Order: sequence, then C-alpha cells, then structure tokens
Amino acid sequence: MHETSIVHSIMRTLEMEFEAEKIQKMKAIHLKVGLLSNIEPRLLHNAYQASHMMNPHYQKVDLHIESTPIKIQCEICNHVTTVKNYRFICDNCERPSKNLIQGEEMLIHKVEFDD
Repeated sequence: MHETSIVHSIMRTLEMEFEAEKIQKMKAIHLKVGLLSNIEPRLLHNAYQASHMMNPHYQKVDLHIESTPIKIQCEICNHVTTVKNYRFICDNCERPSKNLIQGEEMLIHKVEFDD
C-alpha cells in the first residue's frame, strides 16, 4: 500500500515547511487528489489514521481529501473539457485530446491552524 509512504511524505513536507510550534497548532490538512493520480482517497485516509496515531503532532489534525476531476484542453480550439467516462473528447469540437491539464495531481491544497 503506497498510501502509507505518501502520508509520510506529506508529514515530512509539512515539517520542512513549518516550524515545530506551528505544527503543534495545526488542525487540518486539505489535499487535492486527481482521479488519475493512482491514489485511492479512502486508502490514503486509512493510512493517515494509522500513521497519525503514532505521531503526537498529528493526533488532532484532520485530513480532508478532495477528488479533482480529469480535465483536458483541446489542442485545436483550446476549449477546456471535464472528462466523463474516460472519454478524452473535446466538448466543443468533438476531437480527441491528450492534453491533460488536471487529474494526475496530489497537492497539499491548504493547511489550517488554530490561532
């Protein structure tokens, strides 16, 4: 389950970005996970629950995961289309497109702290 290593990577990133006293005030982590990212949000949530119990800095920190849709931008007409049913076809000109602009990401979107 590679979600455990992803959770550890998220924690390392936050610890590099914020000072220890700021991490102790953290109350929520918000992630954006693309549908093509090869990350299962439910498994990521489970891995976080298991990992944060052993790390006292994260025991009271909630994890929120937003799934982001797949979006393409047509090379012909530049129209942005939200892909449905894995059909990579432009809504505007109905031509196939492989110009993926969203859907593969795994981002730390926002971090909330107690004031």
